[in-house]
Amino acid sequence: MPAKKTTQREMPKIGLHETLIPYEEVVKWVDEKSVIIHGNVKGRRIPSRILEEYIQEAVREGARNLHVYADGQHGIGGRIYPRGETVKVTVEGPVGQRCGSMGMFGTEIVVKNGVSDDVGWLNCGAKITVLGDATNGAWNAAAQGILYVQGSGGARCDTMTKHNPRFDPPQSWYFRDVGDSFAEFKAGGIAVVCGVNPRNPRTVLGYRPCVGMVGGIIYFRGRIEGYSERDVKLLELSEQDWQWLCENLKPFLTAIDRMDYYDELTKDIGQWHKLVPYTPQERRRRRWFKISMEEFRKNYWEKEVGQGGIFAEYIDHEPTVIPYIVTGKYRRFKPVWANEKYAPPCAYSCPTNIPTHKRTALIRLGKVKEALELVLEYSPLPATVCGMICPNLCMQACTRGRIDAPISAKELGKASALLPPPKKAEPTGHKVAVIGAGPAGMSVAWQLSLKGHTVTVYEATDKIGGKIELCIPEHRLDKRILHMEIERFKEVVQDIRLNTRVTKELFETIRKENEFVVIAVGAHKPRKIPFPGSEHAISAYEFLRAINEGKTFDLKEKKVVIIGAGNVGMDAAVEAYLCGAEKVTAVDIQKPASFGAELERAQQKGVEILWPKFTEKYVPEEKKIYFKDGTTLDADFVIMAIGDMPDLDFIQPQIHTEKGWVVINEFFQTSDPKVYAIGDVTGLGLVTHAIGHGRILAQYLHGELMHAPVTRDLRQRIPYEKIKLDYYERCRATSSLEQEAERCLSCGSCRDCHMCEMTCYWGAISRVEKPDGRYEYVVDDNKCIACGFCVGICPCGVWEMVENI
Repeated sequence: MPAKKTTQREMPKIGLHETLIPYEEVVKWVDEKSVIIHGNVKGRRIPSRILEEYIQEAVREGARNLHVYADGQHGIGGRIYPRGETVKVTVEGPVGQRCGSMGMFGTEIVVKNGVSDDVGWLNCGAKITVLGDATNGAWNAAAQGILYVQGSGGARCDTMTKHNPRFDPPQSWYFRDVGDSFAEFKAGGIAVVCGVNPRNPRTVLGYRPCVGMVGGIIYFRGRIEGYSERDVKLLELSEQDWQWLCENLKPFLTAIDRMDYYDELTKDIGQWHKLVPYTPQERRRRRWFKISMEEFRKNYWEKEVGQGGIFAEYIDHEPTVIPYIVTGKYRRFKPVWANEKYAPPCAYSCPTNIPTHKRTALIRLGKVKEALELVLEYSPLPATVCGMICPNLCMQACTRGRIDAPISAKELGKASALLPPPKKAEPTGHKVAVIGAGPAGMSVAWQLSLKGHTVTVYEATDKIGGKIELCIPEHRLDKRILHMEIERFKEVVQDIRLNTRVTKELFETIRKENEFVVIAVGAHKPRKIPFPGSEHAISAYEFLRAINEGKTFDLKEKKVVIIGAGNVGMDAAVEAYLCGAEKVTAVDIQKPASFGAELERAQQKGVEILWPKFTEKYVPEEKKIYFKDGTTLDADFVIMAIGDMPDLDFIQPQIHTEKGWVVINEFFQTSDPKVYAIGDVTGLGLVTHAIGHGRILAQYLHGELMHAPVTRDLRQRIPYEKIKLDYYERCRATSSLEQEAERCLSCGSCRDCHMCEMTCYWGAISRVEKPDGRYEYVVDDNKCIACGFCVGICPCGVWEMVENI
């Protein structure tokens, strides 16, 4: 096949005395996706850099199967950016160093013989199969991907491997054995050494394996002679280990053409063992590092490197500590125990500021009841909202999600369903009226009642709960749980006047009889786009409310079009399918705002979402809806889900509104100083926003009524990089609240792990008990040298270095 025609390319620049071998002589196209690349042309070796540029050029031109005949070139197969399809590189001949270095996802490399040093160095996701031996440094600093070795590994394999928790851990597999200093400073990933016909039957892991290992796991079969007992522990395999090993041996043995060994390798779990590093807590208990510097130098350091170390021949004096380490006021920086200086991502992201980190801390102390009760200080509906209908912004922000899965606020919320109501404070004699018994009105009434104030709630319907009760479909909400929490609410807020629609006259009476009035009527007036035929569409509010009230819609074999593709539109789509709809299509004028569980459920049912679509008209006689781009959709039934507006007919002219919403200031105060507004009446939001509004307003009104200062939590979210993820193991599955609480990283809040205290060589940090049962860690400035070890080791990000002024 003739050379593939390409556009004019800029040729690589080479050394002054080198002559460039043209691309067309090196790269031979077999077909549209396959090339043969020669590392030596007519006795002239292609430099490694030039060969890599030619490989990259071939991939850019569409090559996905590359057969490279190497001549000792380095880095073959590395740094090929993902192309959306697999790029397979087969290598024959003498292979140089760093084959597959910085290999990326989507690259598969097969080496048909052995490789030189550092195969898979800094691997970022490539799959590398070596059909021979790998020499020194295989898989060094790899973070993702897989290495299969048909033979043995050399010295210092798996050194400094790591694990990015956003991806699966990197895997390295060796069929025979490995050389000395295996897994040195290993920080993550899984290594498997099968021990088949090892070079040294006495030890399949070589001399001094696992020195400095802090993460990951090693499975091996066969004998070993010693390992770094200071860093790792030797364990038997669990059933889960064995299951994982048996499952993953198959693709490994298949790749290296050794599947006939599968029965031998899996016949006895007792032939296998594993090495795992000690956790920071275990290291602290073992106290390996609490020895004097002099003892460490004599018994450990000089034992390995010789007396005086590498500078021994230059030292003509007695070894001593360099006299430039300072303490006290001479330090440029100093460590500060900044406990709870920052807000954790969960509480910061929750509109209600529910402190999940405090609940998990109480559970870890064995105070499960107190942990569950704590949430009632923030919300009257934790099981309903946190446990079922909230998109859980706290979980989306949770730092634990960067390791495996976020802390389950849903389970913590559900566990609070059966709690009795909290005890109310002594009556204050102050009176507040709340108009609306939806989530916002319930929240502010709940909080003010708990503080001892008299609260009267006015509700236009015969039910408490607002849109939660009226509009949220049963496939998303267990009404039994909601009604249990409503009953608990009624024990705290006892003056609830249902079927009481507030008029202008009644509003004025309410305003005169109470010190403050809170408008929390929500948004229950459906918006509609005025286009020809729009009068034949039903609003999503009316559709969902009718279904919740027991009405059925016969949509069997009908095509439904929903105008508006937000979360309410997705709820309507699911209900339309449950009513028998044959097809449901949601359209929007912009990128749909739907997300989370609502979108997932609708997509599972089969909803199709189209955008941008501007509706022109609906012709019910034709059962067709027309759009301004000239397209149409069949439509037997049209639902309009473009949001709702509040009904504000009862408010006085002096209360300002804008585009149908009540205007408020930062304290939720309207233009009438006695009247406040919260929830959807000020702008559409989540249920948890409404509950958060109620809680914050209640704090403010309580301060006004009691003439007490009000403080708000204005802390910034703790930067994610301050949390040391390497200290925490992956653990998705939990079966109890206690196990779930252990997974919490306690961002910005001290876990009292003593790691700072134990790592401070000079003993400058100590834990101090306070009379009220609390504690703090303090620094002795006369001992502290500002080394920053406490900052570097703190898993919760509590310590920080500040300028010493």
